[in-house]
Amino acid sequence: MKLSHLAVLVTTLVGIVGCAAPVAGTAARQNSGQDFILTATKPDRLFVIDARARTVKSEFRIPGANNLVSTIVPSPDGRIAYVLVNKMESIVGMDLETGQAVFRADFSTPGERVRSIMSFDVTPDGREIIVHQLPVRVELNEYKVQEPRFAVYRTDAGLQAKPVRTFPAPRRVHMVLSRKDGRSFYAMGFDLYEYDRQTGKLIAQQGIRDWQRPDYSLPDLLALWPVTEPTGIFSSPVFGVVTPPGGPEDGVAKTALMTLDTASGKLEYHDFEETTAVIFSTVMSPSRPEAFGVYTQLSKIDTANHTLAKRIDLPHTFYSINISSDGSEIYIGGAMCDVAIHDAATLDPKANIRLPGCGDQSLATLRVVRR
Repeated sequence: MKLSHLAVLVTTLVGIVGCAAPVAGTAARQNSGQDFILTATKPDRLFVIDARARTVKSEFRIPGANNLVSTIVPSPDGRIAYVLVNKMESIVGMDLETGQAVFRADFSTPGERVRSIMSFDVTPDGREIIVHQLPVRVELNEYKVQEPRFAVYRTDAGLQAKPVRTFPAPRRVHMVLSRKDGRSFYAMGFDLYEYDRQTGKLIAQQGIRDWQRPDYSLPDLLALWPVTEPTGIFSSPVFGVVTPPGGPEDGVAKTALMTLDTASGKLEYHDFEETTAVIFSTVMSPSRPEAFGVYTQLSKIDTANHTLAKRIDLPHTFYSINISSDGSEIYIGGAMCDVAIHDAATLDPKANIRLPGCGDQSLATLRVVRR
């Protein structure tokens, strides 16, 4: 596949919806509790899946979802799921035991239309939500684009939450991730930015689009799924063309794994294959030097030797991927109305869970909480 074709595919999908290996033990497995998978479907459903029993434990209706559910961010204690809904203009916090909405932030006002392109996170202490917002002022005969901003909400603000502080933000941000110590957060876009949580001061900036890899083209990636559990490391496939001296005139398309350690801030890239397949999202194993990626195929990546370890075909496309807390099982979802479970060692299928009503998961984030 030529990289130009890949770029068209990625750009089309975004238009439709509006690496180092972790050291084993990076995130220690809890001794008690079990995994529950969170996902959502259009028009307004949130699901809690019992991973051990292979069944849907709970199905909740998100009020005011307005036919769109996308990014899901669980609270640190796994009791609340915050979901971006309402054409990306609202965040609703749902209690995962009662199914009641306990938090709501509507970004827009009569004079201003505000959206977030899948970009928010909950702080590690569970007290605040940080949102990247794109405001447009609504006037009588025109819209006036305003400067982007970060808005911070308190999670205990109830169903009419308002920002407690705002500060300037860059454009083209598609993900927000809290640093593990809670003092700062990352904004991922053309570059990786780190900001002080309280003041909004820019602390650091590292290259993504400006990744400074000699002989490489600008990178292409679709990093829309803010999955860092259970290792604390975010990962994403990155596609680029390398043109080494004496190499082919058109260059060679390469796929790399980009990793961001949300504890240390270390950002790395490692090629693992000449590009032969599209991968949308990846997740790091907590138990072995491996990562897993998904789209029309499920791929295992050896992150110690930076090679493709194994790849299998899937019955249909899946957008989002996650992993069990002990690293033994892979969970894949997104796109259609089922969540599949595969063995992490062999990639063999183990279970397929069809969601009630068979709604479209689209780009909903597949999350794992341990309770």
